[in-house]
Amino acid sequence: MIYYVCDLITNSCLALPTVYEGLPAKRNGENVMTYLHKQLLQKHDPTGKRRALVDRTNGLRAGDIIKVTYMDRTDVVGQIIAIKRGQTNLGTNILIRNKITRVGCEVRIPLFSPKLRNVELLHKPKQYNSRSKQYYIRNSKRDVDDLEAFVKRKHKKDTQKK
Repeated sequence: MIYYVCDLITNSCLALPTVYEGLPAKRNGENVMTYLHKQLLQKHDPTGKRRALVDRTNGLRAGDIIKVTYMDRTDVVGQIIAIKRGQTNLGTNILIRNKITRVGCEVRIPLFSPKLRNVELLHKPKQYNSRSKQYYIRNSKRDVDDLEAFVKRKHKKDTQKK
């Protein structure tokens, strides 16, 4: 596209260099942070499996027993104490508790970390304790036991029934 500038006094016209058109809208008017969160969620969770885990209606709850597998094939088993849901799910992390040699151990797991391979639900209780964050079970009668042994016993009972 060529633009001309004309001087009415001298009656002469000058051709201006080409002016480039504006770039097309990249986000279609969407907020920058919302757009970035969607892109990062698509990158870290393309299948939507991890987003489904922290869904408020039918996802994980405090009291469930989960097994987390990392990329280096190490496993962590624990009972969920609390789920901190991020504003748009990216900052979501899960606090799990287990007892190892009668010492309480807690691990906070960032759910959308690229170091995670899998998060697997091992056991859902028949009746949940009250509250969505169960910090109060530490050092009480409701505190967790050795969960790996519990899962092994449960699996053994299930195989004997079949």
